[in-house]
Amino acid sequence: MADRAFEVALIKPNQNCGGPGRGSGGMASPGRITLECAELRDLILTAYGIYANGGSPDPRSFRMQVTGGPGWIDSDRYDIAAKAEGDPPREQLYGRMLRALLEDRFQLKVHREAKEGPLYFLTTAKGGAKLRAAKGGTCISRGINHPGPDGTFDMCGATMESLCIQLGIRLGRDVIDKTGIEGMFDIHLEVSRADLAPRALAGGEVRQAEPSMPVFATDPTGPSIFTALQQQLGLKLESAKGPVEFLVIDRIEKPTGN
Repeated sequence: MADRAFEVALIKPNQNCGGPGRGSGGMASPGRITLECAELRDLILTAYGIYANGGSPDPRSFRMQVTGGPGWIDSDRYDIAAKAEGDPPREQLYGRMLRALLEDRFQLKVHREAKEGPLYFLTTAKGGAKLRAAKGGTCISRGINHPGPDGTFDMCGATMESLCIQLGIRLGRDVIDKTGIEGMFDIHLEVSRADLAPRALAGGEVRQAEPSMPVFATDPTGPSIFTALQQQLGLKLESAKGPVEFLVIDRIEKPTGN
């Protein structure tokens, strides 16, 4: 079945967006996509990775990299306003409907490709792990609390696998659990706020940095994730290489007129 199209879709270049990482977020509205200063790699990641399956986003897809394409896709920014008939769910708006829009207006073609790339192994630091077992009944909800302005990172009832997923979202690389530690833990880290921001998706949080930029902290008020993990949890991130899935751009053109 063909992907459902938007009733109305306006795409305009925006020359006043500033440097990289300044856009892609937008206001939420039923049945609409409204984006300012959208970056094309973010849009592609959103439509072909995060919401590719039409359901809840897979956290692992947040750290896929979009490669290839001409130089202008990293400098051009776009304002997008698209309205659907009725009130389709967010997963449909930012999944198959956004894919159809990109393919129609940008003549976009992509494919998935697995190849060796940089990642991290999560291991136990010298001296052993310093983890606090989860306390039953004390969690309002399991998972991660949104980082606060004080640079705290909390997870309730987390496994090492779920911790790796959250670290990967913030580091822009796969993080593979090599600790061998089983069980559920309440995680509390005090980290530089610069290291807590997730890489963004279209319609979500504003991306803080390009994937190629250094991931180490720039905020002097707190330690980097690397330091915090080792000092506070007795865990360590080690650079490694392994199979990484990429979205590869085969074709993309400047957008056609509205």
